[in-house]
Amino acid sequence: MARKSAGASQPVFHAPMRIDWTDERLQALSQEQLLNLLDNLDRQRSIGRLATGAAAAVDLRIMALLTSRNSARRRKQLRAVSSSVGAEPQ
Repeated sequence: MARKSAGASQPVFHAPMRIDWTDERLQALSQEQLLNLLDNLDRQRSIGRLATGAAAAVDLRIMALLTSRNSARRRKQLRAVSSSVGAEPQ
């Protein structure tokens, strides 16, 4: 039998909180990547895979790095999500 070589490996997914988000790592991300990271943090928090306190700490650090335009975009997204959650029937 032929054996597959170990050289061809697949990329490994790591949840956002499994990565050490240092200030240098966050500063290296583009604005779009920061917004995506915030969306992922929200999703992980909403399904209970992430502690609220830990997510809030990273959220604040990311928000500080966003430009005013993207920060306004983020606030608009949060308002839309919170209003849609409140409008759902119980």
